This record gives sequence, C-alpha cells and structure tokens, in this order.
Amino acid sequence: MKKNVSGLVFLLALQFAPLLTGSSIALADVNPQQLEIFRKVQPSDEVAVAQASKLAKELSTRGDLQSLTALRAMKGASSLGKNWLLGLANAAQNRQAASKADLEAFLKDQNQDPEARYTVFRWLVEGNVEARKQWLASMTEDSSPEIRYEAIELALEPTDLPEAKLQLFLDSARQPEQVTAIIQRLDKLGVKVDQAKHFGFLTQWKFVGPFDNVGSNKFDMAYPVEADFVAGKLADGYTGKTGAVSWVSETSSSSEGLVDLAKLFNNEKGCIVYGVAEVNSAKEVACELRVGCINAQKLWVNGELVIANEVYHTGMQVDQYIAPIKLKAGVNKILIKVCQNEQKEAWAQRYIFQARICDSTGKAVPLN
Repeated sequence: MKKNVSGLVFLLALQFAPLLTGSSIALADVNPQQLEIFRKVQPSDEVAVAQASKLAKELSTRGDLQSLTALRAMKGASSLGKNWLLGLANAAQNRQAASKADLEAFLKDQNQDPEARYTVFRWLVEGNVEARKQWLASMTEDSSPEIRYEAIELALEPTDLPEAKLQLFLDSARQPEQVTAIIQRLDKLGVKVDQAKHFGFLTQWKFVGPFDNVGSNKFDMAYPVEADFVAGKLADGYTGKTGAVSWVSETSSSSEGLVDLAKLFNNEKGCIVYGVAEVNSAKEVACELRVGCINAQKLWVNGELVIANEVYHTGMQVDQYIAPIKLKAGVNKILIKVCQNEQKEAWAQRYIFQARICDSTGKAVPLN
C-alpha cells in the first residue's frame, strides 16, 4: 500500500530512524527528551508536532541514513511514525540500495515490524517471478499479513486442491475475502464450514432500546444502562425514547455476524440501542475485539470502555475498529451502544454492526 509522505514527514523520519535503532551515526544534539517527542508525536498534538518539526529542521541536512535503519525503527512506532519511516526507507533505498544479504536477513527476522518486512520482500522480488515463488513457498504462516496473504494466494492457484490442503490454508488465512473464498471451495467439495464461528463473530445478543438520540447529540450521554453495566447489575427494563423498554434476545444468522438493528427496532431514527453479549473463556487471554459498524458506537468489555467512534454512515468493513482486550477466565460481558441519526437518504438507512473476538493475527479465540 502506497503512503503519501509530506516534506515535514520526511524530515521527521530522516532523524527519527537512526535514533531509535542505535545507529552508529552520532547525533550529539539529540537527548532522550527530544527522542521521546518523535516516538510519541500524534497528528492531534500540535505542540508535539511543532517541537518535532523544529528538531527535524535542525537535523535535516543529514542524508546518510540507511533504508534498513529506518525500517528497524518502525517496530513499536505509532501508525503516523510508521508512515513517515516507510517513506524515508523508500527514499533511502532509491538513493543507495541495501545489500541483498542484508535485505534477506531482515526479511527472515520475524521480530521486525510486519509492514517493514513486506516492504523488503517487495524490494527483493521486484521483477523476479521465480524469486517471489521461492520466498512465498514457505511463508503461509508469516507474521506479515500481506506476505501471508500472497503466500496463500499462490498456494491456492491449483484448482484441484484436496480438502486437507484447503483446510490447512483455511487455518492459516486471515484476510476475510480470502477466508470466504476458501470456505466456498470447501463447500463445493461438500465440506460445510460455519463461517461466523470461524471468524469469531458474536452472534448471541440481548438488546434494549430505543433511547433518544434526536439531534445526534447523545453519543456521550450515559443512559442508566451504561452505569448499570459498569456496576455489573443490569436492570430488566429502562425508560426509553417513548416509554418503558425491556431486553429482547437476537441471534444473528449472518455468515458475517451482522446484526440489523433497523429491522429489530422498526427502522427507528434518531435513537440509541444497547446490546449485551456474553462469552466464556477457559482461561485469561489477551486478544482483540474487532468491530464493523456504519453508525456511531461505543463498546465496553467487563465494564471498561475500549472503543468509541462518533461517525455516521461513512462506510463499514470487517475489523473496521480494533481494540486490544483481556478476557478473564469465566464469563465476560460485552456492551455495545449503537447510535442512529435522522438522515433520510436511502444510503443512510442502514443500522447495523458486527463484532468478533480474535487474536492479534485475526484468528478466532476459542470461546464457549
């Protein structure tokens, strides 16, 4: 994926990379406090951006940073920092390419940043079909999602793969469209796969609502449901938008775990609905809650707010929002708050979401 790199970004990246990687380049004027500015700077922090910009300009005359130095710095960097460093790495590689041996060593190091490794992979196989095939032949379990995807796509090219092979690739695949394609091939062989379960989608819910959201200004208003959930004592019913409301159960039959709140609540507009799901984990486990939602939403896990996005009808996709969570051994409770606005356009009538629990690679976590 190509990323745009502004002049400021390039200057920041140029100085940030060698500092983080222990480069032999001496930068005597950089102290730990200045280094921390680069590590933590975010677009919303104007003060930090200004400080980083000033420091970058002071160091902007340097041009001897190596591409792999910049790529090593991507590990642990923020998304913004990674964009900057990636642009820097490409520029440095074009200026003075790293040796093939060094690039291969970097690619083989699974501990490096996945996106950085994919960048090196592309450099190594550019214009060389055979080299690409040789590398990908052993990379169906790679830590880089992009490399793993390409390796599985290559392995799936034969149209007569047996069930055992397809099952193996299904277990390795993480990209949703690729998983769906493998499931469809298995289905043609008479093998049925529960796609929702394979992804880890939450399909069993209880909902209560609707609550008022006229004017789309109740996103941060905490209806009693929220306080009760945090306290661990949800009531049987509440006062909703037009009167008393109580919980209703809903099971999604969608292979994508989609829950249609418009259908469940008679296409109510200017409203809020709360939903609760329970999952049982055999042990404490670090994982991720991943949500796709076309409406504004908040999610809590065991009383802790983990996701909040006040956006309406800007699109939706699997794993649109991701939050690291920790499930405890036993029953875990998830609360979702989904807000609908009052837009009347046909494209603004959808009131849906999907949520799943998986590990950091996108593989479903075993739950009861």
